[in-house]
Amino acid sequence: MCLICRCSGTSEASLIRQKPNAIERLLQCPSDACQRLFIARYAHFHTQTSSHYALFESVPTELTDVQQSAAIQKLSNDFCNIFAEAHKAEQHKLSLVAGPGYRKALEFLIKDYVIALKPDDKDKIEKMMLGNCLATYVEDDKIKQTAKRAAWLGNDETHCVRKWEDKDVNDLKKLISLTRHWIEMEQLTKDFLQDMPEP
Repeated sequence: MCLICRCSGTSEASLIRQKPNAIERLLQCPSDACQRLFIARYAHFHTQTSSHYALFESVPTELTDVQQSAAIQKLSNDFCNIFAEAHKAEQHKLSLVAGPGYRKALEFLIKDYVIALKPDDKDKIEKMMLGNCLATYVEDDKIKQTAKRAAWLGNDETHCVRKWEDKDVNDLKKLISLTRHWIEMEQLTKDFLQDMPEP
């Protein structure tokens, strides 16, 4: 697969390099719009019943962007920027910094959401621990419960000892996505109710 344009077609190898337990192939993207060259790397896998090579990496890789809704961008542009950087770090296989980045993005999302509800408390909110902020200001139970669990997993990404050993950064991203979804639904509902009041 060409990870420059995400074309899943196949092309012929113009060069093959064999290494111990690995193969590298120089390929050209079959898409007429792309036609870029890339290197596909295959690792050798050996089990009791089989021996084969499997693709494990293609380079170069064009990083994909994360699209956030207009409502979330308006509410917390910092969240969007931090989440995008964490996503790029993850794509570069920098998992040790991607997790803390997602945790930081969550904090900005929650605090910007709360500040929008309570603008007079902005200074106080910005200085609060995330858990206290959730407990004190977030009234919607769906937002509070998903954000609380996202914070738990986010803290695991920043501490030496994990409390949730059966969860990983993918679970953290799912919880952030749920939290973002509930916040967005609340924001959109509020906007429509304001734009279309009862006659």
